[in-house]
Amino acid sequence: MERLGQSDLQSLLAFVRECYAIPESASFESFLSRVLALLPRLIPAAIVTYNEMIPERSESRNWSSTAEFATPKMDRLWAHHMHEHPVLVHILETGVCSALRISDFWNQLELHDRGLYHDFYRLSGIEDVLCIQIPCPRPGVIGIAWHDDRSFTDHERLIADLVRPHIGQAWRNVRLVSRLLGQFQMLQLGVENLGVGVILCGPNGRVQFINAQARRYLAELFSTTRQTDHCLPPDLLLWMRHENSKLIENGDAPSVRTPLVIEKENKRLVVSLLSQSSANLILMEEQPAAANNGVWDSFGLTSREAEVLRWIAMGKTNNEIATILGMQTGTAKKHVEHIFEKLGVETRTSAASLVLATSPHKTVH
Repeated sequence: MERLGQSDLQSLLAFVRECYAIPESASFESFLSRVLALLPRLIPAAIVTYNEMIPERSESRNWSSTAEFATPKMDRLWAHHMHEHPVLVHILETGVCSALRISDFWNQLELHDRGLYHDFYRLSGIEDVLCIQIPCPRPGVIGIAWHDDRSFTDHERLIADLVRPHIGQAWRNVRLVSRLLGQFQMLQLGVENLGVGVILCGPNGRVQFINAQARRYLAELFSTTRQTDHCLPPDLLLWMRHENSKLIENGDAPSVRTPLVIEKENKRLVVSLLSQSSANLILMEEQPAAANNGVWDSFGLTSREAEVLRWIAMGKTNNEIATILGMQTGTAKKHVEHIFEKLGVETRTSAASLVLATSPHKTVH
């Protein structure tokens, strides 16, 4: 029975540590490049490959430690001859995943008699291949292989068997992280295009995520700098802590969290808070400045009706206005009816036109 020496164990442990390290980019390609560079140090070989195959279709995506083995010509030759490979045939017939060599099935003369050797391996001087498999759903087969001009030993086959499950687990880890990172980047792109400021932070105000819109709002209304990427401005942090103290006092989230309304230089920012024990989500949305009731006194509009009218002018529906102003849809509808009656109009378009015509901030182009 093959045994490992002290140097073998040290090499294995060093490989496993490096194998499990997630690359900074968290990309699958970076992981493959690193593993393909590490494997020849563990088991000496001229070439190491990673292949994602669908044998029944003669399809394969291939990565190699050497550029000479990673050409379109070699890819075509491999796809043409892969069905001859004795290890691949054995895997498909038995499902066995243990490390295997071509020399476990064919002697040198038998290898040289195959088209696999004559058209493919001979071009690179390959005389034996040591293979391991990464489990994956059929009909796919994922293989890693060492290629050399010599026969691989039983000792090397044992080492390949020992690292096989670790490579498989590291492969799954990187696939998962890479997929999650891609999903997060898509989510981040969506958040950046919402037109709403978004900040995710801990209970101490340490910022974990902030989008570009939130940075702009904080710079305009709180006179902040890039330090915003690390911690909330003091005023905003104080408000968040005050709101969160209500959760502790009441033992549950209040039905309505009091928004923070900031008005400065004709800007009106409404800041809302969603909280859990370890995370706070702050949403910042710019709204029309408070209605100038003096303009509407002659029409007899209340301040609430004037506010509803501003949102009508921005094209909002009754349901949307109700959500924005924290009222029932039926209440918003009643306000709209009263506004139409007082303004002497019958449509939302007419009401909106009247707002534009009487707005003190109207710009003529």
